[in-house]
Amino acid sequence: MAMRTQDLVSRLAWNVPPVERDAVQKRLTHALTTGLGGSAVLLVALYGISSDMPQQILTPMFWFRLAFPLASVAAALKLAERLASPGVSLGLAWLATLLPIAAMLLVAATLWLATPPHYRLQWDFGTTGWTASAAVVLLSLPSLAAVMHALKRLAPTRLTLTGAAAGLLGGSQGLLVYALYCSETPVPFWSIWHVSAILITAGIGAVCAPRYLRW
Repeated sequence: MAMRTQDLVSRLAWNVPPVERDAVQKRLTHALTTGLGGSAVLLVALYGISSDMPQQILTPMFWFRLAFPLASVAAALKLAERLASPGVSLGLAWLATLLPIAAMLLVAATLWLATPPHYRLQWDFGTTGWTASAAVVLLSLPSLAAVMHALKRLAPTRLTLTGAAAGLLGGSQGLLVYALYCSETPVPFWSIWHVSAILITAGIGAVCAPRYLRW
């Protein structure tokens, strides 16, 4: 006798423990905590501890530098949570994630245009910029790996987008760690190169995700 569909569903669902509330958020938060520890260890191993940290904490620019990665982490976390659950609409999550990036680029463009041309030459956009971006990407890798590992244990279906979100999340946290170390530089400089680092990390996540997150 063929088993009815309802009977099959009942048997499969029998004695299944309920899903923990906010399980996705807790798993991703745990991954970020692990990645933060890895990035901090990597920072100290490669660059040491900034000797002027006490003085930096007392400056407004220090907290301004932290505001951008903190906002990016919060927005990217919500995006990753939605992508980790199949069938969940993204809503305005992508827009919320891109807003901090757009705001930083707008600030950089405004300050650049408002600065007299002969003062713009003091802003080094060459080798130093790529060095800063490379450092941020490097410090992002522990967080990116931890977030990708957490997502693999969930149920993402849009793998490339999920990888990009993981890269945005890991890159933002890597920038947060780097911002605790790097010395004060002109806003257009670190706006452009730090945003570039986050986008590069998002690209790394998008490329790796289809293979790594595949069920």
